[in-house]
Amino acid sequence: MQPIKVDTGGDDRDGRLVMANGMLVALLVRLEDEDHEQAGGWFLEASFGKLPSRSAPVFDSLDDATRWLRQRLKP
Repeated sequence: MQPIKVDTGGDDRDGRLVMANGMLVALLVRLEDEDHEQAGGWFLEASFGKLPSRSAPVFDSLDDATRWLRQRLKP
């Protein structure tokens, strides 16, 4: 995961580019705004290829996000 700043239009700017086999497969953004129920969690802002984005939970940690992503990226 590569750290990146994301212009979300709000306080949520801490992001991670997720790569698999040299290709961008997802963008995670940390929820900073206290208005979010799960502030501090990681949100799947965008997904590419076969990754579902609508069914993704808000992850408590990057480790949780990594596990979820790996399960869905298996061939």
